Amino acid sequence: MTFWALPASDAPALALGVDAASARVVDYRRLASLADAFVATLGTRARKRLGVVLCANAPEPIAAYLGALRAGDAAMLLNAQVAPGQLAALFDAYRPDWIVQPSARDPLPGYRLAGADGGWSTLRRDDGAGAGEIHDDLAVLLSTSGTTGSPKMVRLSYRNLDANARAIVEYLALGADERAITTLPFNYAYGLSVLNSHLSAGASLVLSDDSLLAREFWNRFALHGATSLAGVPYTYEILHRLNPDRLNLDTLRTLTQAGGRLAPKLVDYFREVAQRRGWRFFVMYGQTEAAPRISYVPPALLAAKAGSIGIAIPGGRLSLSPDGELVYEGPNVMLGYAFDRADLARGDETGGRLHTGDLAEVDADGCYFLRGRLRRYVKIHGNRVNLDDIERALEERLDRPVAVAGEDDRLRIYLGGDADAAKAFLTDAYRLHHSTFGIRVVEEIPRGSTGKIDYSALPR
Repeated sequence: MTFWALPASDAPALALGVDAASARVVDYRRLASLADAFVATLGTRARKRLGVVLCANAPEPIAAYLGALRAGDAAMLLNAQVAPGQLAALFDAYRPDWIVQPSARDPLPGYRLAGADGGWSTLRRDDGAGAGEIHDDLAVLLSTSGTTGSPKMVRLSYRNLDANARAIVEYLALGADERAITTLPFNYAYGLSVLNSHLSAGASLVLSDDSLLAREFWNRFALHGATSLAGVPYTYEILHRLNPDRLNLDTLRTLTQAGGRLAPKLVDYFREVAQRRGWRFFVMYGQTEAAPRISYVPPALLAAKAGSIGIAIPGGRLSLSPDGELVYEGPNVMLGYAFDRADLARGDETGGRLHTGDLAEVDADGCYFLRGRLRRYVKIHGNRVNLDDIERALEERLDRPVAVAGEDDRLRIYLGGDADAAKAFLTDAYRLHHSTFGIRVVEEIPRGSTGKIDYSALPR
């Protein structure tokens, strides 16, 4: 059974509320009812439709997403905070047939209200301008960057979503007694995988859009007895500052990390905390193009395989191309990309094979290690320089966040604090002349909503 089939069960699916007065549970039977009620508001379905769900961790947009899957529609998942101008540009490119959005948002021209519930509105297109063939296999469109400034989308099939959810259930050994607290929006591939995998296991999700720095997040955690927490590197930086030993985490069993490279010192820290507290700590790797999970490090190997992205998920296979690029093959690899409505008629263009764009090495035990991005290179006086390698080395030497960008013959280094140590390191370790790099002290490294460095926002 696929995760969107939703069993007719009284088992909890979604848990809400920050205290006893506001606490409530949506069981699987009720979630299925909400999903089907959403589909009913769309009216008769003469053809496959494209919808847009502005995502937040709330029952209504989750039900809309699941309803779209159950009805055979395709859904573009976007952040609920998307800027009106960006949303309008995407609508011009893709001409969606319906949209689910917070009721407080102004509707876009050409759409009329079809229904409203719980602070969320469903709008349908007035005319037939959205008409255009959509491939039967297309289930979801996700942004490639975690932002919505570009019309480039990843086309994921029903098979992609289901295969990845099942693989995650298998290697995390998820059971129906799991209760994952949400830390990420489900328009972000990692957040979506948490939702999908827990529904696939018949488990439940504690819904939260709060930051880990908010008291409400930890109130929800304790009230509902969350058993797992998923986070990007920035999440773990915050958790480290909060000190897990000072928090009420008695029900916690599992920590998972993906969405970018976690600093080695933090991997060691959380590995040691997890070992001491009897938790499991999984370091994982993925890309939106793989729906998104590609590999994981079994917790027992974390100490011996420091810095590794581990082994392929169940049903997947990793290999290296002749130039050292990491290649992944599996049933969760996307159909392809889309840039506009016409692209939605396309079928499978990848054959289940993804060239990740990451350079990697593999050890004798079959564990893979990333060594940088294929395109994150510049030439300094004719010599190729790996920007990721320098960024990683500076972070480890200076023990602080660093961002490295640049063009041929000129590196741009961004960091907080003393620049002299960075200058000395670049000169000594990389033999770089001071004329080939500039160091800029910034208060904070800019990051996107998922915690990854936003290189486009770095000052020039």
